[in-house]
Amino acid sequence: NPALPTSTISSAPFGSATAFRRGSGAGGPKKGGLSLHTPLHDLHIHTNLSACSTDPMQTVESIVDYAARHGIATVGITNHVWDREIPGASEWYAPQDFDHISRIREQIPRDCKGVCVRIGAETEFAGGVIALTRAHRDALDYVLVPHSHIHMVGLVLPRDRVTDAEVASYLVESFLALVQQDFATSIAHPFCPIGRTPENTKAILDCISDDEFARCFLAAREHGAAIEINGDCLHGEASLAAHERMFAIARDCGATFTLGSDAPALAELENIYLASELAQRLGLGEDRLLHI
Repeated sequence: NPALPTSTISSAPFGSATAFRRGSGAGGPKKGGLSLHTPLHDLHIHTNLSACSTDPMQTVESIVDYAARHGIATVGITNHVWDREIPGASEWYAPQDFDHISRIREQIPRDCKGVCVRIGAETEFAGGVIALTRAHRDALDYVLVPHSHIHMVGLVLPRDRVTDAEVASYLVESFLALVQQDFATSIAHPFCPIGRTPENTKAILDCISDDEFARCFLAAREHGAAIEINGDCLHGEASLAAHERMFAIARDCGATFTLGSDAPALAELENIYLASELAQRLGLGEDRLLHI
């Protein structure tokens, strides 16, 4: 195992963790709750082209308007995609092919109000296979690839990984396998076991040692994959504590980061302030954030 750099985690209160909850509205940062620190970017946003979104107002125009009003310089659209050229798509993924997500370019307004709009995608990593061709990856501004959609049992998480320790081992193994493919611009919600409670999230991440995290993040740096700080994963004190420990290790390993709200609805765009505040607490300046 590589030597682990010394991690430093601030003990100051993280105001957003209790003051902000999903669905509080898309009105921007709240005084006394969310940090007023303006995020540099939000590179993980879904629109109503994604099956995860049921908000008809979640369009590029609405997202640009939100960013312009709150001073967010760059937004990235990352709808879910599974290329039809890649076998194995689930019924949920199958309609969301590259042609489908390419329709997003029709939504880009003529006037983006000074906001930089990037078109990316969130694909899948399942059974050791990335669900996007390299040709289509290269046609996008960037690509997010997750390894932690463990709610997709049988597709992503093997059915024989049941206990917290077994899930944790899968997350380590799949992270290393993913970054070694030299494909992802950034790893979406790394190690966040999607679908689990904040308490179970912490229990799973507690099964991963500091040395194991360091090995993963050093590998990501070696292969040029950034690490996403995903605001949607930071709800709840237990999950927040587990992620803060993990991201401090990533920071000390020299990782580059991206920030994302993972918002499928306008009401969830505020998640970006949770990601931005944690980045600020970790002392991550603009030089540690990926510019796309």
